[in-house]
Amino acid sequence: MTLSRCDACGRPYVALPAVCRCGASEFSLAASSGRGRVYSCTTLHAAAEAFEKDLPFQIAIIDLEEGARLTARISGPAVSIGDPVCLTGDRDGVYFFQASANS
Repeated sequence: MTLSRCDACGRPYVALPAVCRCGASEFSLAASSGRGRVYSCTTLHAAAEAFEKDLPFQIAIIDLEEGARLTARISGPAVSIGDPVCLTGDRDGVYFFQASANS
């Protein structure tokens, strides 16, 4: 996973914004470890038609080690708030994470 980092303040972003919160518009690319912790999570039992075949599935907001936050799907066993997770891949612009033994 590649992050965009503001050249002025260093704030990391998963998706490249036009302008940083600090007002700067110059960004550099930075590699992410793909590790983070669950900030929030829920299990979906209803979804748009394109995702109905996957139900039920868990989604989570992940705080990456680098400071960025993103919404992702959870694969494998369910996770809880505070659990360590790691990136397992992406599909059609959706990141997938799973529980990690790292604390």
